[in-house]
Amino acid sequence: MADELAVQVARVRSTLPSNRAHIDAKEVERLAFEVVGRRELGLQIWADAREAAEQAWKDCRSRMRARYGARSPHGGWLMPVFFVAVLFGAFSAVLASGFRTEPAETTGILAILVGVAAAADLLGLAVAGLRPLNWAAIRMQIGVAVTLCVAAAFHLSRPVVPVTPVVVAGAVIGLVGLVLVLMVRAMRPSERLAIDNAINVAVAEMQPELDAIGARIVSDAAAELSAEERDRIVALRTAVLADLAAEGMTLEPVAVGTPAGAVIVGSLTAHWNPYSKKAG
Repeated sequence: MADELAVQVARVRSTLPSNRAHIDAKEVERLAFEVVGRRELGLQIWADAREAAEQAWKDCRSRMRARYGARSPHGGWLMPVFFVAVLFGAFSAVLASGFRTEPAETTGILAILVGVAAAADLLGLAVAGLRPLNWAAIRMQIGVAVTLCVAAAFHLSRPVVPVTPVVVAGAVIGLVGLVLVLMVRAMRPSERLAIDNAINVAVAEMQPELDAIGARIVSDAAAELSAEERDRIVALRTAVLADLAAEGMTLEPVAVGTPAGAVIVGSLTAHWNPYSKKAG
């Protein structure tokens, strides 16, 4: 039996990726499934775990959209609207500065840029109403106010022209909008806390559900394996990981008693959202 295990360990070692950066515990376990003749099951576990992780993040975003609507940190359409306002505000500030242009000849374009920025900002503010925005949106609003005020300052340093009221109005909208969103956040502390922590809360709510799905995948795999196959996969995985560690490779630790398939599932579902920190 020991000789057979040594032969299978050698087979796993021979099929590991040549690039050591591509070697990890889940790849070792997948190859262990393959060596014991359960390649398709190993691939199915891999596919199911990856799908579960991807679906968890989709569901997480869907719940945030359902809860916060346009203000949602993910999927809410207010952020793109505020981004348009910042972008056009920045263009208007550059144009009003006279950088590589003659300000007297670009007043019409300036009015359009300021008008689009102000309109987008007004739309976002109207949709948000008296509900707090998260800090990402607040930073956008600060950008709108700053860029439109800079554009107005440059413009007012020159003689008044017919579009001057438009440029000044844009700056006023940006400033008033900034004051408004800050006041709303100050007046509604509980709602402010909720929107600021929306991502953390959604992730925390989803994690137990994903853990349960992962446990079911491992349980279903165990039901398809014989006791001998389960033991052999675990023994192979343990032996190969020990060999790699002895050679100086740093891999994620695998607890003693971890069932067959659990390493694949655990690894693929560990970083299911972009806010989790990748190991290594």
